[in-house]
Amino acid sequence: LDMSQEGAIWLSAFLVLMYTIAGGLFSVAYTDLLQATVGWIGCVTFAYYMIANNDSAPAPSIGFPGYIYPDDATCEMYNGVPCDNNEGACCYNVSENCPDGNADSPDCAADNGAYPFGDLPVFNNQMTEAHSMTPFPNAIMFNWATIFVLAFGNLAALDFQARCMASRTPRIATIGCFLGG
Repeated sequence: LDMSQEGAIWLSAFLVLMYTIAGGLFSVAYTDLLQATVGWIGCVTFAYYMIANNDSAPAPSIGFPGYIYPDDATCEMYNGVPCDNNEGACCYNVSENCPDGNADSPDCAADNGAYPFGDLPVFNNQMTEAHSMTPFPNAIMFNWATIFVLAFGNLAALDFQARCMASRTPRIATIGCFLGG
């Protein structure tokens, strides 16, 4: 649409007001469907735009004192040095990137664009191996439980809220909640 930003805001406000006035659980369901569709179209369009218009990815992270480079090419790019705490790995070069070789200096050429121990996972198999996070017992169960609760736990609360808030009367809300479980 060839529309001004102010006009688009007013149009959006009008549409939100109209479907809010319509009320009822069906309006909630239909507006959720409409909003999800618009959201997915936006995500897919943005992803396509970013892929089509991005000539190159940014350079890998230069890291910071103690940073482990993820591969040999990144290590060579930033003149990495052998790590003190991880045999065979390549780390951030403090003597080259920090004034006077002081790792605590705020003037180090560094960025915090990566996990403090490098781009490699700390526990490679933390979601599949029961003993990968020893000495924490049952850590894998807590990892999967967290994912399950975050993914599905709010559905019941949202469903309950939608039934209660969209009902025209308290009696209809009560009936909807009993029927919905």
